[in-house]
Amino acid sequence: MMTLVNVISMLMNSNELLIELRKFVLTKSGLRNIDPAHCKVISEYVFQETKNYVSETTIKRFFGFANTPHKFSLFTLNSLSQYIGYSDWGSFKKDKQDNISADQSLWQTLKLKARTITELSLVTKKNNSGVPFDYTAKRSFYYPDFDYFLKNSYQFATVSAQPGQGKSILIAHLVEHFFHSENALYKNDIVLLINPNTINSAIQAGLTLKEWFLREFNFNSVSELIAYVKTNPGSKEGRFVIIIDGVDDYLSHSNRFKLFVNFLYSIEENNFLKTMISLRTNTWINLQSALTGSAFLTKYWYTGVFYDEDTLCNVPPLSTIEILYTLSHIEKKVVTIDDVSAALLKQLKTPFWLQVYYKLIAETRTLELDDPLLCYELINFFLEKKIFLAKKSTEKIFLLKKISEHISEGNKGLRVAKENMLTYINSYPEAYEELLYTGMLIEEKRFSTAMPTEVIRFLNDDIYTYFLFIQITENFKYKSSKALFEYILHHFSPRTALRNNILNWCIRFCINRNEIAELKNILKLPFTNEEKNNAFDFICSVSKYELSKPNSKFNKQSIGQDFIDLMASGRTMSKLYKETIKNISDNVLNEDAQIMLHIIECNISLIDIDKASLANTMQLLKRNYKRLNELFPINPYDLILYFYNSLINKPNEGGSLEDKIIKLCHQIDRTPPLKNEQITTAEILTYRLVLNTLFAQKNYAECHRFIMSILNKYPNIFYLRTSVFSPFLLIHLGHTYLKLNYYKKAQRIVNFVEKIIENDYTYYTQFICVSFFVFKASFYNCIYKYEHAVVESDLGLKIAKKEDFKTMVVALYLLKIDSLKHSNVSEEVSNAIKELLNFLAHHKISMPDYTNLNGGEFEQTFKVLKSYQK
Repeated sequence: MMTLVNVISMLMNSNELLIELRKFVLTKSGLRNIDPAHCKVISEYVFQETKNYVSETTIKRFFGFANTPHKFSLFTLNSLSQYIGYSDWGSFKKDKQDNISADQSLWQTLKLKARTITELSLVTKKNNSGVPFDYTAKRSFYYPDFDYFLKNSYQFATVSAQPGQGKSILIAHLVEHFFHSENALYKNDIVLLINPNTINSAIQAGLTLKEWFLREFNFNSVSELIAYVKTNPGSKEGRFVIIIDGVDDYLSHSNRFKLFVNFLYSIEENNFLKTMISLRTNTWINLQSALTGSAFLTKYWYTGVFYDEDTLCNVPPLSTIEILYTLSHIEKKVVTIDDVSAALLKQLKTPFWLQVYYKLIAETRTLELDDPLLCYELINFFLEKKIFLAKKSTEKIFLLKKISEHISEGNKGLRVAKENMLTYINSYPEAYEELLYTGMLIEEKRFSTAMPTEVIRFLNDDIYTYFLFIQITENFKYKSSKALFEYILHHFSPRTALRNNILNWCIRFCINRNEIAELKNILKLPFTNEEKNNAFDFICSVSKYELSKPNSKFNKQSIGQDFIDLMASGRTMSKLYKETIKNISDNVLNEDAQIMLHIIECNISLIDIDKASLANTMQLLKRNYKRLNELFPINPYDLILYFYNSLINKPNEGGSLEDKIIKLCHQIDRTPPLKNEQITTAEILTYRLVLNTLFAQKNYAECHRFIMSILNKYPNIFYLRTSVFSPFLLIHLGHTYLKLNYYKKAQRIVNFVEKIIENDYTYYTQFICVSFFVFKASFYNCIYKYEHAVVESDLGLKIAKKEDFKTMVVALYLLKIDSLKHSNVSEEVSNAIKELLNFLAHHKISMPDYTNLNGGEFEQTFKVLKSYQK
């Protein structure tokens, strides 16, 4: 064994000098961390400073971003030394070697050498972080646990988790926080961070790890170091903490695994050396079983307070606060929980999805954090890079499809016994090994059976779902059809995340291929109402996104009647729906499709009480007045103009319009009965506007007659369950009955609508729900049950405010005020009036006549309120 003098007199080796040179080059270039993109800039800086050209590729090799098959040339080292202010490489080496003091203690010498290796490992970790290291959460939950390990008698600890859980980033934060930062707790401790690069460098140099340790620290082994410190206790100035990270691939070779186990067995009990190992759970399983023979290792091995015996993991998912911290740094603004969809928040609990997100937005910046589509685009982007564009992609896809086909739900999640997949694995062993190495697949042992069983599962369920979907579409020859949606309906349980995800992948598949007509099957088939609403929102998200892509099949030229039919049938009136209609109407080239979208836009503006937007869209419609006459049973521009005049308090000359409506009613009466499937989008848009116009004109008798005419033409229209037009028509008929004092008939409408809404397979939206609350509140007012009316008004207001249905909010406040007035509760009336006026003032909107559904004495109250607002 070398003496203390021998150790101190050692000169810095070339590896340490290169690390120092890297640090100075970074500092000179104004960089704290480096990524490959910086290498070109550094190359230019070096040329400007020295007039020596060091290529971008050489700079990448110098910082570890590219393979280094040979040593760096003297020209490169001289140029970089000159860049940082030295005359050449020799003068740099001399300056650094002179920094080693002859009277420096053994501990400080060891610390200096360990710090050099550790800093290189940290730089590598930071550079390999998919998200800039400064953006990553510090995972401070683990700090007390690590501190407990350091302060107590435990000598070994494990950080175990699946790939992508952020083990390496956690380790880097631990090293900086406890040992390297300005305010580090244990600055006297030695920390030696060993990562795969450290090991690979030793192997490439033709050294065994024992020889490497001798070269770096002048001790033959860790055991020899322990023996020396025990013999010379005065040489110890703190703890020596060895942290080994990312060596799963190294340990996958049986001979190396055996050497590593022998290394652990060779460490004798001591009071200063601590060893922490960061491993994937499958490696930890194998290591655990190898350590059971040692009572010492078992006794002094610390797994931590977060250790889960079932998953063998002690790195919990990212917390919401940690996710928002990283997102805020990525977005360069404060991101709150309200900005992120619940599905994305759940997905980002696994840290590697944050890396995927960071890379995705570097290429495309068209999806917001609250867009449900983002989760699926992240998965697609990740798989495209890792599988579809990778080597042996055909073999890998085949294996992944076969595994997804055989996977089943067990006590520990989705998995398949490895023995059931051996035929496929043995056919493509290299592809399978690569899938394991990249973390796409996970091998685990299950001990719940008499004999431990090896199982395979996907990295996470999202990836499994994708390949399950691929398997399904393959069965249907990659064609979307009613049969495809029927398969999903019958083979996956309702109200489950799996069925929802498969359905969304199908929606994305259809829109990518511009097979829009097939999406109508979602509304026609008995999916649950929640599934239909979620699917409709997802159709809107995908449509907007695909329209923004340059080479999409769903584009401004291809959008046609099928898409318009969907938008008219769904009509959710949500923020997403409104954005989709606006976005597509601004871009679509099909003139007839654009006209129909403008009609829907006008409906939206009326509900939003948005005069400016309504006026702008009407100008666009007016240019196509003649074409409107050809497309619609009655020109919708004339109907919309009636409401616009109401909004700006301009008198309507209603005689001509009424004549057109009566004429249309006669035309409908003369039409023979038709099936529900034959009703057109033009008719739906027209009938809705006509009924709203008649009701606003207080022409209730004609309103009733018009509904009866629709019923004559479409006798089963009230049993249509694939469009919101049916419940709209029912509720409108109910309002008409109230105005005509047919209260028993109105009661029957209440009962019937409640019955069809209770049927989980009826399609209705939040807008229909609020419309129904408006109708019930009005009904209870008419039959003098004012307390019931207040309850229905409040229930409706809660949803209407959340969904931003402004017309409905105003109508419900007016109904509530009328109810409270009849209840003789003056204070509550005043409060309701204040709330209404505040709502109008906050949104800067008026209170048009069509929002008042009350009659009789309330007309005067409405005029007073309207006058007061002015």
